[in-house]
Amino acid sequence: MMKESDFIDYLTVALKNLGYTKAGIFNVEGEVKRLLKLYSAAEIKEKAEQMN
Repeated sequence: MMKESDFIDYLTVALKNLGYTKAGIFNVEGEVKRLLKLYSAAEIKEKAEQMN
C-alpha cells in the first residue's frame, strides 16, 4: 500500500499537470487528507461507486 505522503505527492503532480492553481491544489489536498482520516478504503470505494 502506498504511504499517504507518497500519494499526496502524486496527487500534487497530477493537479499541476491539469493546470490547477496553488490554491486549488491546497484545497484538493486538504479534502483528500480529510477523507483519508474519515473513511476506510472500502468505504471510499463504495461512495465512489454510488456516485457513478
